[in-house]
Amino acid sequence: MKTCMIFYSGTGQTRTLATAAAGIVGADLVEVRDLAGYSKSMMYLKGAPKARRGEEAEIEPAEIDVGAYDLVVVGTPVWAWSPTPAANAIVAALRNCEGKRAVAFATSGGMPGSTLEKLSAKLEGRGMIVAGTFHVSDKDLKKGEGPEGLAEVIRSASSA
Repeated sequence: MKTCMIFYSGTGQTRTLATAAAGIVGADLVEVRDLAGYSKSMMYLKGAPKARRGEEAEIEPAEIDVGAYDLVVVGTPVWAWSPTPAANAIVAALRNCEGKRAVAFATSGGMPGSTLEKLSAKLEGRGMIVAGTFHVSDKDLKKGEGPEGLAEVIRSASSA
C-alpha cells in the first residue's frame, strides 16, 4: 500500500517522529511550512488561539495531491489541545483524497486533549476514512518511543 505522510512541525518533535516512522514503513514524506513563521513564543501567543478556533494557516505547499496514494498520514503538534492551524490547512490542501484511508497523529508536551478527534473529524469531512490515530509525548519521543508505535498504526491501517 503506497503511503504519504504529511506533517507540520513547530519545534522539530513532529518531524523527528514522522521521519523515523516513514523510514520504518517506507512512506513518502511531505513537510508543510506555516508561512506565518512563528517563533516559539508566538506559537503560544498567536498560534494557540487560532488552533483553538480551528483556523487554517497559509502553508507551503498550498496544494497536496494524494491521488497516487492508498493511505494518507497527517501529523501535527498539539497547540491548545487542538491541531495547529498548519495541520488544519493540510487537510484543506489535500487533493484527490476522497475515499482514501487516513491516519492522524500528534506530538505534545503532555496530553493531546481533543487534537486527534478534531483532526480525524476534519479528515472525515473531506471524505476520508480514518483508520487509526496515534499520540506520543515529547518526553517519550526523546526516549526513543513513538516511531515504532506510529509505524504499527500505519501498518494496521494499511491492512484493514
